[in-house]
Amino acid sequence: MNSEEIYIDFASKISFFEFIQDEFRRTDVQVENFHEEIEKLCQNKSWNINNLSDYIKQYPHSFVIFQEIFQLIRFTNAQLIHFVFDVVKLNTRNLDAIYEYMILNLKSDQELRKVLLGLIRRNLTYEEFVKNLNKYDRNYLITIFKSAITKYISMIVKDFHILEQRIRKSEFDDFSIRFSNYLLNNLKLNEILAAINVKDFIKYKKIPLDTKNIHGNYPKIKILKILEHNGYTNIDNILSENGTKTLKNDLGKQIDAQMLSGQKIFCTEKYVEGIVKVNDNKPKKFDLIIFSKNKPEYLFEINFYSTSGTKIGINQNEYVDLNNFIKNNFPDLKFCWITDGNYWLTPGGKKRFVNLLGHFNKVYNINLFEEHLDDFS
Repeated sequence: MNSEEIYIDFASKISFFEFIQDEFRRTDVQVENFHEEIEKLCQNKSWNINNLSDYIKQYPHSFVIFQEIFQLIRFTNAQLIHFVFDVVKLNTRNLDAIYEYMILNLKSDQELRKVLLGLIRRNLTYEEFVKNLNKYDRNYLITIFKSAITKYISMIVKDFHILEQRIRKSEFDDFSIRFSNYLLNNLKLNEILAAINVKDFIKYKKIPLDTKNIHGNYPKIKILKILEHNGYTNIDNILSENGTKTLKNDLGKQIDAQMLSGQKIFCTEKYVEGIVKVNDNKPKKFDLIIFSKNKPEYLFEINFYSTSGTKIGINQNEYVDLNNFIKNNFPDLKFCWITDGNYWLTPGGKKRFVNLLGHFNKVYNINLFEEHLDDFS
């Protein structure tokens, strides 16, 4: 076939993305444990900064409720810093004011104190610190204070009890005021409360999972199902139990291959001894490896493109170089590219595909891989 016919064959078998992976999870919040907080919150349809601030101080755990109402997962670290600390004061050029603010925080917040003292010196006690306070450079202390704030916020994210303790202290009434102001003016709390049933909203709320790899995972899921449906055995668990991350030229040198005798086998996410990425000389991990007579013979990269982007060009350059490297140095191995998605149906995708034919004997998509599966036996 000429390049046009090869492209038409490839393009006619292109797959569109299927939503076969989990995209959401239920919230971890047990609504039943917040019955009183939710009931009190919903009784008032017209909160102001003063009464909302009082409510937050009375029910510091309500922070979790607000977090669920307004955020997909949680308040960001930038928001938390704004709620917990007076950022206007922290951002001033008046270093004396920041220094005094630091002293106030260290006196009243033991968790923040531990963080700051640890940044100065391991096992430094608060008594020793206070005794030698005038010996420290003021700018240095302010720098350490600001660094401690960042670390402290990260601790709050992992353990809400730390923030709950701070909210309850009268020295930090400003938290409730800032938080209330943000809820009412930035996030329009009263309007939201009028529009939803808080209890049901939280109970049935779904939170997006980290789906940045969802498109890349999709073709791999399909390919593995094809292999298993056609009698191939996945040996990932066997290799993991053996601690094998890099495959040698003979599987029998690494595991008891006799138990796999006569089986068609494959594995995923493994390195192959001696094969490196050309651009940085680092070991190359392959998405899929199919064995022939216990030897890793067919090495695959698998991806999916719904739209154009710089990633396609980066992958293309890497795979062309990798293919040439394997041909020149490992003649018994074969590199294969499985790529799919409606990007390849665009004019730019077609042009790129035709160009690839000058570098690869064949470029597969999911359907073509299944159609030519016997080629890898």
